Amino acid sequence: MNNGQPMKVLICNFESLQTPSGVASFAIKLLRHLPYMEALTTRNIFNTPLEKKEVNLEARTLFNEIFWIAPTKFRLITQKIREFDLVHLNPFNFSELLLLFIAKIQRKKCIATMHSNINFHFLTYIVGLEIARLIIVYNLNLFLTDGIVFLTSAHYENYRKYSLLSSCFRKKAAIIPNAIESHRILDHKKKPIPGRLSCIFVGRFEKRKGICDVLQLAEGLQAEDIEFLLVGYGSPASPEKTSKNILMVGRVPNEDLFDYYDRCQILFFPSYTEAFGITILEAMARGLVLLVSDIPGINEFVKEGRNGYLFPPGDIGKMKERLLFLRDNPGEIERISRNNLADVQQFTVEKQARKYLEVYRNVWRHDQNSL
Repeated sequence: MNNGQPMKVLICNFESLQTPSGVASFAIKLLRHLPYMEALTTRNIFNTPLEKKEVNLEARTLFNEIFWIAPTKFRLITQKIREFDLVHLNPFNFSELLLLFIAKIQRKKCIATMHSNINFHFLTYIVGLEIARLIIVYNLNLFLTDGIVFLTSAHYENYRKYSLLSSCFRKKAAIIPNAIESHRILDHKKKPIPGRLSCIFVGRFEKRKGICDVLQLAEGLQAEDIEFLLVGYGSPASPEKTSKNILMVGRVPNEDLFDYYDRCQILFFPSYTEAFGITILEAMARGLVLLVSDIPGINEFVKEGRNGYLFPPGDIGKMKERLLFLRDNPGEIERISRNNLADVQQFTVEKQARKYLEVYRNVWRHDQNSL
């Protein structure tokens, strides 16, 4: 925002923006909505098409960390950061610290949005290393950035406990929920077929996301007219032959995902930990009933009986009870569907982008006032 020109913001993402992930989805929304923003990403492991105004560094990675960037691409990082007034980071790995250090060397203002939770569910040696990495990366961002954003009050509290610099946390932290594009929100949802229920799971196929619970639940409901669509990627711990009521869709392009939501009436979201699942907003926008884990963050905005139903994580019996109730009460599905199409309006990109603009401007004004 020099010489009266609009502030130029560079949003940085580890993976290309059309990757099937919540972080990439978040970055795309801001990029498409804010005209003075461009994107810099470090790898494109899924070989997805690049967004307009997206530069990809084509870095080579190992264990999700960069081990090689071509010298020409490294120069491009420096050049790109130099062109912008503010850098918006979405950190998780040590690799993202490279962008932060380059930005600070060039005396650029930076903010970071944290997307993951620090959690110890299904703790293994690898998970423990990931948690340690996340805590270190977070605290370095807390110290070096000019603002840090969390997605819910529970998400805020989750990180506050692991903040080494409490004074920085109080000064820099803000809460801005995830967002959904207005054009994704339906006017109304078609009535479900009586007596038949289609559920969708969207996410990585890993234990923390509850994929094993989905498989167990589906196996126990093979005699019922309930279908499960599994959309995502990874290696679920499942038998070679899945239940007959499971359709293993796998990974789909972001633009095609909503076609699968429209085939279903229920979003099944059995995660054990979550900051703010963008999947929930996508499902609400298509008028699905939410059947979700009763965990911090999610239960801040999913209201029992209004947006859907909650169950304790891992409680297969309660999940089954809720599903059968909805299958036998299509009027309840229609009522909650209408509620969700109305309630999701408070999470539009237009509203959340204005909140990010306010954070950007506050950071910039602080810089101007200090001159």
